[in-house]
Amino acid sequence: MQSIFSKLIDLLNGLAIIGLLISYVSPYVDPRDFWLIAFFGLTFKLWFSLNIGLMIFWIWRRKKRWLYNAFFLVLGVQFAARNVQFFNEQNKQDSDLSVATFNTYVQQVYAGGNTTKQINDYVSKKNHDVVLLVEWFEGEGNISKEDFPYQVFIPIYKGHRYGMRLVSKHKIVGWERMKYDYFTNNISAYFDIDIKGEIYRFMAVHLQSNGVSSKDYHTLMKVEEDSEYKKYAFSIVGRLRENILKRAAQTEVILSAVESSPYSVVILGDFNDTPHSFAYQQLKKGRQDAFIEKGSRWGATFLKPFPFLRIDYILHDSELECTSYRCVSEIKSDHALVEASFKIN
Repeated sequence: MQSIFSKLIDLLNGLAIIGLLISYVSPYVDPRDFWLIAFFGLTFKLWFSLNIGLMIFWIWRRKKRWLYNAFFLVLGVQFAARNVQFFNEQNKQDSDLSVATFNTYVQQVYAGGNTTKQINDYVSKKNHDVVLLVEWFEGEGNISKEDFPYQVFIPIYKGHRYGMRLVSKHKIVGWERMKYDYFTNNISAYFDIDIKGEIYRFMAVHLQSNGVSSKDYHTLMKVEEDSEYKKYAFSIVGRLRENILKRAAQTEVILSAVESSPYSVVILGDFNDTPHSFAYQQLKKGRQDAFIEKGSRWGATFLKPFPFLRIDYILHDSELECTSYRCVSEIKSDHALVEASFKIN
């Protein structure tokens, strides 16, 4: 019996290390070439945590095998840093540019509430310069035009009330919506904003959602492991695959607007993907991640069903020096509000 247990643990240990190594590679592989690898990036925290657990187990058993797990964990410290940060000092000044992005979850309107006033009060009190509001439901309250005189609402299609709103204290001199080859509820657009005589391009991003809700998770947990379970599980995997591929295609379109920009760029919004994804890697290339620069502790921004995924970001060109970063969950939503400040060099 002991021999069988040892073999199973050895097998688990081998699989955990292989899974971890594949998750390290996944951000650099276009899922349109090999989509399966993207699942390892999506589950990076699982593989990382599993290796930590096994390392502790081997130390407890006084087996030198823990060195293998430790070696591959250390190898991926740079990837762990995309999720957890410590000792970053905040040095925000009143004169800094303040930016925020928030997936409002349609202001909780469909959940029998309305958080518009809370959102308005918060962003006005914090004196943000530019705020991106994703999944905004138009007509359910307003963001103060006294505090944010420049505002643009982009619906999913003409006449619809659901979309994205960007509000700014500074003049929006131009904007354009990204055009995809298919209909989607997800919107991305760029806004060129004049800040103290210098124009910056704010790339507002809401990439394709995974189409998997907390309800799907709870349903999967309740369904017995039979043919119905398999059918339901495969349908979830199918949805994930389809939407991972869509995000890769959307990222390509967004990059065309970013790379052709004559101005410094800030990319912000809901990527619907982890820091170990192809989409994140492509959009971050040549840029800084405000969380890595000034974030602290566990960087989760998606709060349901478990608060462990970081999928909302503020990325920036080197001309902007990040001076602070925070995740705020004061306003009810399935996402945290993400805010950062920048010293303009």
